[in-house]
Amino acid sequence: MRYHGAAIMSAGEPRMGRTGIVLYHGLESGTELKEYGRIAEQAGLDSLWVTERYFHEETFSLLGFLGAVTERLRLGVAVVNPFTRHPALLGMAAATLDRITGGRFMLGLGRSDSWVIHDRMGMPYESPLATLEEAAVLLRALLSGERVTTQSGTFKLAEARLAIRPIQDPLPIYLAAIGPKALRLAGSLADGVLLNAYVPAAYVRWAVAEIRAAAEAAGRDPAAIEITCMLPIRLTADPASIWPALKERIVRLLAEAQVGEILLSKGGFDASILPELRALETAGNKAAASRLVTDEMVEAFYVAGTGKRCRGRIEEYRRAGVAVPLLLPLLTDFRRVAEELG
Repeated sequence: MRYHGAAIMSAGEPRMGRTGIVLYHGLESGTELKEYGRIAEQAGLDSLWVTERYFHEETFSLLGFLGAVTERLRLGVAVVNPFTRHPALLGMAAATLDRITGGRFMLGLGRSDSWVIHDRMGMPYESPLATLEEAAVLLRALLSGERVTTQSGTFKLAEARLAIRPIQDPLPIYLAAIGPKALRLAGSLADGVLLNAYVPAAYVRWAVAEIRAAAEAAGRDPAAIEITCMLPIRLTADPASIWPALKERIVRLLAEAQVGEILLSKGGFDASILPELRALETAGNKAAASRLVTDEMVEAFYVAGTGKRCRGRIEEYRRAGVAVPLLLPLLTDFRRVAEELG
C-alpha cells in the first residue's frame, strides 16, 4: 500500500486565525460535558479536542456525546495509539464518529510510551515509530474504502474492509511528534501534526522546519499539513505567584529521556542541567529540581499572564508556524479561557 497525501481543507476555506481548545480530565456528568461544548461553540472556537489518559474518561465516548450536542465545532482526539487499539478498531471508530458528526472528526495518533503500554497495561511495546507508521498507512487505506490484506509488520489483516465510509475524503489523520524522526514521519504522510504541549516557540520553529522539509522530500505540499500545538494556558494577573507549581510540571517533563534534551536544546536553553535535574527528581527532591528551572523557562513553556499577555504569546506561536493553536486550560478555567481567548 502507498499513502497519497491530500490537503484537509476545502478550497477557499480560511486557514489563518483559527483556534481550538482542549478538554482536561475530571468531568462529572453529561450535563457538564454538554456545557463545555456549548461554551466552545459560542466562543467561536474552531475545534474541541479530548485527550486520552488511561484510567480516566474514555475518549471516543466523550466525542460521540459531543457530536450530538454541538453543530459546528470540529472534534478531535489527541491522541490514541495503535498498541491499545488495533487499526481496524480505530478505523471503525473514526468512520463512525465522522458520520454521526456530519464530517467534523479528526483522528490524532501517537506512540504513547513504554511506561503506560508495557509497565502499566502489560502489553508489548516494540518498534513504536514503525508501528505508528504502519498503523497510519493501514488506517488511510481502510478509511478510503480499500480492501486490505497484510501479513507483514505488527498488524495482520486478511481481506479487511470497512463497511462504512467517513464523510470526509480523506478523513484527517494527525500524528503526534516531538523528536526529529517522528516529525519527519508526520511531514511525509500525515494530514496534520500535533506538537507536544509545554514547548517553547523556538522549538516550534525548528519542528515546523523539519516537518516542511520532510513533506518536500516526499513530494508533498508543506502548506497542506495543518500544524497544531497544545498551549497550556494560565490566565492570571500575577503569573509569578504560580511559578512554583509550573516549575514542578516542567521538571516532570524534562525528566523524560530524550524529551528534555530536545526541548531545551531546540528551545534555546542549556541542556546541561538535565543530569542533575533528573537525579534530584528520581530522589524525590522536587524543590531542588525545580530550582534548576528558571523563570524564563516557565515563560517559554507556558502561556501565562493576563489576557493581553496570553494573546500575544498565542500569536508568537502562530508566527512560529502553528496554524491552529489548541488552548489547554485547567477544567475549572475552561469557560474563562474560551470566552477571553477564543
